[in-house]
Amino acid sequence: MENIKNTCFVCKKDISSETSSVNPVVNMPVCSGCKGSEQEKAEEKIVLDSLADGFVCGCI
Repeated sequence: MENIKNTCFVCKKDISSETSSVNPVVNMPVCSGCKGSEQEKAEEKIVLDSLADGFVCGCI
């Protein structure tokens, strides 16, 4: 199983803390190669859209 703290959420490659930073939108690590790319922005949207999958509010 991959360690989410050591994997770029965009390209899924192993990274170290010296070669990565944290994406402030999704609070996940991103490598220097993917940081600021269009792929990163697209993956942000996918990650945020998938947060609600399977969850339904029962208060309505």
